[in-house]
Amino acid sequence: MRQNLNPVRRPVRAFHRRSREMLIELASPYAYAAILSCYGVSLTLFFIDFLRDNKLANRVGLFTLGVVWVLETVILSQRVLAQHALPLYSYVQATLFFAWLLISLSVAISLFSRIDFFTLFVNLFGFLLVGFDAIVHGHLATAVPQQGDLLVLHISVSILSYLLFSVSAIFSVLYLLEDTALRKKRFASGPFRRLPALERLDVYAYRTALVGGPLLLIGMLIGAIWYAMLTRHFLWLDPKPIASGLLLVLYFIYLWLRGTERISGRRAAWFNLISFVGVLLNFLVIGEFMSAFHRW
Repeated sequence: MRQNLNPVRRPVRAFHRRSREMLIELASPYAYAAILSCYGVSLTLFFIDFLRDNKLANRVGLFTLGVVWVLETVILSQRVLAQHALPLYSYVQATLFFAWLLISLSVAISLFSRIDFFTLFVNLFGFLLVGFDAIVHGHLATAVPQQGDLLVLHISVSILSYLLFSVSAIFSVLYLLEDTALRKKRFASGPFRRLPALERLDVYAYRTALVGGPLLLIGMLIGAIWYAMLTRHFLWLDPKPIASGLLLVLYFIYLWLRGTERISGRRAAWFNLISFVGVLLNFLVIGEFMSAFHRW
């Protein structure tokens, strides 16, 4: 009976193997080109709305952004199906997942709470992130075998902290833009008149970083525990945990200074943006080019 089933199983296995290969081929540079093209159209429309207060451009831009979200969702789903692994185990997978989270957040905020220009700046950052990913990693990364729930939790919590730091930095950028427009007396007639009050932007930036800081600390602790359980050692000398520790100190200094009102306004916004530069260096440079262990 087993011999009779083998001729049937072989074509089925070949079909499944070929299906996985086709899924991988779909997540090729063509998919990146489609995503970047739709991203470009969406950003152009949001920029038109930014300059002219064009509601139609805003709605069409939001629809085009939804197309980008669908494309990225399809690619991430294909990777899960083809590799039987969550899209978190390598740098290229984590980068696209991070961009997908940015889009999901911006679409949700646009649908339920109108904060003008937030979508523009969030997706400008996401566009640059996907473009960097396409240039540096124009291929589908090989999945790392499943390595335990603690590793998934470590990566997920860390990426969520980066997401909150990104949102916090965007609020600081909006704060500086509105403050500059007010100082130059361009607020009444310019596009920045649709921004929330400066106090609200300052509070938004502070509160999102206030959540992101503890999440980064939790992610680091989970990662240290996972590595110690795996190797019976601690990862002391790798550049990524060292940089993450310095980044954590920098953000806690910002949160302490802002929470005790030793700094506020423009100084707090600039301090927050300087801290976010550390996030970019840690995520895009140190983890990719300098760390021997981390690849995301």
